Amino acid sequence: MTDAPAMRFNRVAPWLVAILLLATAWVLADRYLDTGGSGDVTILQPGECDLNVAACTATHPAGGTLTLEIAPRPVPMLQPLALTLDLDATARTHLGDPEALELDLAGVEMYMGFQRPRLEHTGDGRYAGETTLPICTTEAMTWAATVMPAGDPDAARVQFRFVTRRSHSDTP
Repeated sequence: MTDAPAMRFNRVAPWLVAILLLATAWVLADRYLDTGGSGDVTILQPGECDLNVAACTATHPAGGTLTLEIAPRPVPMLQPLALTLDLDATARTHLGDPEALELDLAGVEMYMGFQRPRLEHTGDGRYAGETTLPICTTEAMTWAATVMPAGDPDAARVQFRFVTRRSHSDTP
């Protein structure tokens, strides 16, 4: 005697598995494959410049350069960080010489909470602020630091990426 529900499931099961595998591949590809960002966003990868070693400079798509410095180095977690962003004259012109900028700090491999310190204009194209990065459960964490005019995340055009490494002395 044949079991009709079991036979029906046996016919449908391979299709369900295929759909689940396809959905998983789509999500993983979207998350981990770097397509260069959306629109005209310049992404400076850690291999191009390492914020753990020195300040990094990226070119704004509309012209000009932005230089980000994070101190102390290497960039620690759970410690106060001094953030300095310098814009050359061309970048200031394209950004409208704003009174403040924001630096959106997002974990690339996993969500690390909302981190968007405000960088205040201190004069001559220099912006400064402070933040503290949360500790990650993994040994290393890649961060995307996206520069944007304060209150206008859609105007972001430059992103610096850097990696923090967990010090075992940081373990809570």
